[in-house]
Amino acid sequence: MKLSHVNHLLLLALVLFTASCGSDNKPSDKLSSKSHLPVARGESNAILAVMDTSQWNGPLGDALRDIFSDYVPGLPQDEPYFKLRNINPLKMNNILKTGKSMIFVSTLDNQNAQSRAMQNYFTSSSLEKILKDTAIYRLPQKDQFARGQEILHLFGQNEAQLIAHLKRDKDLLRNYFSNIENQRISKPLFKIREKQIEKTIRDTHDFEIQVPYGYDLAKNQRDFVWVRLLDPEFEKNIFVYYRPFTSHDPFDDVLAFREEISSSYMRDIQRPDIYMTLQNENNNIREVNFHGKYAKEVRGLWKLSDISGGGPFLSYTFVDESQKRLYYLEGYVYAPSKDKRVFMQEIEVILNTFRSSQDLKK
Repeated sequence: MKLSHVNHLLLLALVLFTASCGSDNKPSDKLSSKSHLPVARGESNAILAVMDTSQWNGPLGDALRDIFSDYVPGLPQDEPYFKLRNINPLKMNNILKTGKSMIFVSTLDNQNAQSRAMQNYFTSSSLEKILKDTAIYRLPQKDQFARGQEILHLFGQNEAQLIAHLKRDKDLLRNYFSNIENQRISKPLFKIREKQIEKTIRDTHDFEIQVPYGYDLAKNQRDFVWVRLLDPEFEKNIFVYYRPFTSHDPFDDVLAFREEISSSYMRDIQRPDIYMTLQNENNNIREVNFHGKYAKEVRGLWKLSDISGGGPFLSYTFVDESQKRLYYLEGYVYAPSKDKRVFMQEIEVILNTFRSSQDLKK
């Protein structure tokens, strides 16, 4: 991001803050007032979209739904990234203002009562800046009406302009709230950890991964470690495989690489003829940056070879050049008759705590 663009955002943030809070407050008053704000409320993966209802029911609303209500890949049932709910700006009240995640959407070309109410969140200076600079269309704010709240302002001179920005930055906007949700999950998930299991993994395998309370060490071999949480209604699993890096071949077909690992290590102890394999459908593969390392991410579906169980999985294949190791990390869930979205978010959060010994020294 260019420095001038950052300065514009900072200036716009200042004028927006002034518009929302009133210009008579002293800086110390603003800071102290945060502690008296109510705690943000709302369910996980839910966003309130405060905007003109006519725009919500038109192309602008469609663009937002395409970003936030799209289905998460690699799940057995259709589950959206976020539950998106429209709020009429004329019906905003103190309860609705405490939503955990909110989007305030407005364009200056619409002048009906609801749109004018949206423009009241801006000062005349910020409106003038929006009219002059078409590159600026979004602004995040924290704890505006409640503690623990995340608000994203999306704005433009007209609908067509804002829709173009939304379509161009679809992944960026979705990831903004996905990262927020992962941070919210992380705090209670790691409040208590299995420190002894973490130490065993670190001492044995020369890497670190955070293990939440309740997980057991299911398997610990020279080049493979598996931890799992067993519950009467579901189970969550994390395993890590590694070997010396000698070839890029596994990156050419990461699904075949997974089959090689699961058929060798993920077999039923009492019935070794049963092993974990792929369902060969709904597998989403993409290139990602995994803590500064090139990686192949897979979100897909697994099953047991006798079809007695199955569910979603998430994996990362990458090379740690400092260790000269090829790593395969996977987390998977077995939760029949339950939604899998939040379970898989927990899996993602755990996998992303992985650090090699060299990473920890940086």
